[in-house]
Amino acid sequence: MIRWLIALLVAACMLGGARAERSDRDKPLNYEADSGECDDLQQVCVLAGNVVLVKGTMRATGDRVQIRKDPEGYQYGLIQASPGKVATFRQRRDTSQPGVEEFVDGQAERIEYDEKSDTVKLLSRARVRMLENDVPRDELRGDAITYDQRNSKYFVTGGKASGDPNNPEGRVRGTIAPRSTAAKTGSETPLKVAPQITNPRAN
Repeated sequence: MIRWLIALLVAACMLGGARAERSDRDKPLNYEADSGECDDLQQVCVLAGNVVLVKGTMRATGDRVQIRKDPEGYQYGLIQASPGKVATFRQRRDTSQPGVEEFVDGQAERIEYDEKSDTVKLLSRARVRMLENDVPRDELRGDAITYDQRNSKYFVTGGKASGDPNNPEGRVRGTIAPRSTAAKTGSETPLKVAPQITNPRAN
């Protein structure tokens, strides 16, 4: 239990404290794809082939996407990558630091977007990075990552599905970069793996 709580605490504290761009929720959702089929009665659209979604500063890509709208008008997206590849998610964050532009950049085999709860779930081979002025800062890797945009929190779990030759046990791994002037000067701090972060599934 203690290891599980530590992993959640580390994930929640990573990537700074800024929130997702609030104005994005009031922007229209634009998309393009090789093909698509929409059902007005069910309020569902299925897109296939090189799909690109744009909603304000949010941009997502994948091979197959299902977009659904509920009776209250909230939108839900299911983004899937083609075999062997990953779907992507990117969004600007509100920041109070003058001269600093922050983005959340994520990827996984499957991404689920829930506008009502303001969450993004990245499933299988999940990775989330925070960029400051296009310089990679903090990074989080695992089998599944949930990004709570409303509260700027991250929850991560590990598992064999997230494993690679350098991480065969699929442990949760991450990097928290020191806060410095690197973002303003454009100099990049190399990202390093933090192997001491434990796998919450092992408990």
